[in-house]
Amino acid sequence: MSDAKIIAQIKAGKKELFDTLIEKHYNSVYCYCYRHVDNQMTAQDLTQDVFVTVIKNISNYKHYGKFENYLYVIARNKCKDFWKKKQPIYLESLDKEESKQELVDVENKIFVKEALAKLPEVEFEVVILRYYHDLKFKDIAKIMGSSVSVTKYRMNMALKKLETYMEGGKL
Repeated sequence: MSDAKIIAQIKAGKKELFDTLIEKHYNSVYCYCYRHVDNQMTAQDLTQDVFVTVIKNISNYKHYGKFENYLYVIARNKCKDFWKKKQPIYLESLDKEESKQELVDVENKIFVKEALAKLPEVEFEVVILRYYHDLKFKDIAKIMGSSVSVTKYRMNMALKKLETYMEGGKL
C-alpha cells in the first residue's frame, strides 16, 4: 500500500496503520540519524522523535511528492537540534580480539567519518543523502530547499574536498 493511501486511512481514523508507516520507514530514518550522530542510542532516540513528530502532525500533512522526503526533513531538523545542545559523543568500544583486517576496516571507517565531518554541513548532507540513502538529486534538493543545480554543485565540491583529504591534504 502506498504512503499516500496509508496516511489517508490514518486521517480517516485507522490509527493502527501508524505501525505500518513506521515499520516501512524506520530503518531508513534510523540510518540517516546514525550517520549524523554516530551513536546507536542517540540515533534511536532521534528516530523515535521523528516519528513522534509525524504522529503529532499527521493531520496537517499534505502529500506532495515522497513521504520519505518529509521524514528526512524532520530527521535533519532533529539532528541539527541535537548538535545545538552539544551532547557528548560516545565512542563505541572495540573488541580487543578483533582480527587485524577488522581493525583496518575500523580505521578506514573512522578515516571516512573524519573526512565527512570536515565538510561544510550542506555538503555533508548531500553526500549522506546521495550515497548512504541513494536519493536522487531532485529529492535531495527538495529536502534541502535548494535547486537541483545547486545540489549537484555541492556534491561536486564535497567530492573534490573528500578526494583531497583522502590523498593526504587538508580540508
